[in-house]
Amino acid sequence: MISTYTVVSFFISLFCILTAHCLLTRNKTIKFCIIAFLLNTLLVFSISIYATHKIQNMESIRYTVYFIVFWYLIYFYLVFEESMSKKVFTVISIWLSSTIALLISIQLSESILGITNVSYFQNHIYIFRTCIQILLLLVSYFWISKPYKTILKLVSDKTIRYMSLYPDIAFLLLITNFTKSPGRLTNFNSAYDMLLFLAFIILGYVMVFAGISSASKIISLQYEMETLAFISNTDPLTGLLNRRYIIERLENALVKYNITKKRFAIIIGDIDLFKNVNDTYGHDCGDCVLKLVSKIFQDVVRDKDFVSRWGGEEFLILLPETEIEGARILADRIRKTIENQSIDYDGVNVSITMTFGVTVNESYEMISDTIKKADKALYDGKNKGRNCVM
Repeated sequence: MISTYTVVSFFISLFCILTAHCLLTRNKTIKFCIIAFLLNTLLVFSISIYATHKIQNMESIRYTVYFIVFWYLIYFYLVFEESMSKKVFTVISIWLSSTIALLISIQLSESILGITNVSYFQNHIYIFRTCIQILLLLVSYFWISKPYKTILKLVSDKTIRYMSLYPDIAFLLLITNFTKSPGRLTNFNSAYDMLLFLAFIILGYVMVFAGISSASKIISLQYEMETLAFISNTDPLTGLLNRRYIIERLENALVKYNITKKRFAIIIGDIDLFKNVNDTYGHDCGDCVLKLVSKIFQDVVRDKDFVSRWGGEEFLILLPETEIEGARILADRIRKTIENQSIDYDGVNVSITMTFGVTVNESYEMISDTIKKADKALYDGKNKGRNCVM
């Protein structure tokens, strides 16, 4: 015969799992979650009933509890998409809340019935605890779920591991002051002491949650600042650096050159007869051409190089610590790659070529002088017949 304790334990577990579903993001179907929960619960309670009636060795019972916890962790691992650190933090949080609910239920039973021997009032404890668990589930669903998920997404695993220390310690302190032998609370002289201790745990937990919230806001603010910086420094169509930012990088390169005396190279490239592409196939096709060229540039250059959209169909590449021969080889590689590419636009293959001007800085030059040299080389290439490197 199934005892009242087993039935209540099933529902308490169910409420805890549902609370976890409120606080974490499910990455499996509802059908999968129901089947997984039922199988997990069936296994856990079968083992629990067997251990209660058949196992007398306390060491074996301890390992049985570890095994049960392991199976619940498997359920969390399979069902939710958050990292393991965030899942464990949530499990500890729910477990801590459930234990507090149990202690409050015991205190309520003792206070209302006026007798401290809890063994006679198990049914009242079960009723109070179930009601509190339902209340926690409703609070999680309607008020905590959305901000909790937002915080978990923003905060790093490292931060969540540090923040987990307080609930871990709080939980250990809580269970240390509770014993199953006749169901009494130990180390508390009065209900006031116990409530004060619970208030300490809850307020501390609130402070942890506030700390995580503050950390997530800082991370969110940093992300927004980085996003704004990225938007202000890049060309919206191609995703390359814009003219304003590449000028800053050129000026920094000149400062670095004055210190190290290692020259930098500049490549300016222009798409040949780009106006004809726009006039013949439309500006959408022209945008596709610009995106293709930008991707080729990004794929070919080194990590330390800077690629920018200089203006219209012109592109400028800054190559730090590079001599002119290295820059010429790179420009010619890009030229050949683009020459062999074609864009399928509305069933028509559109082929393009590019002309490049290459130069390096000299000690007597300003940035504008170096750019003018590359620009002149570019237009010399245009006059020579295009699709070349000068």
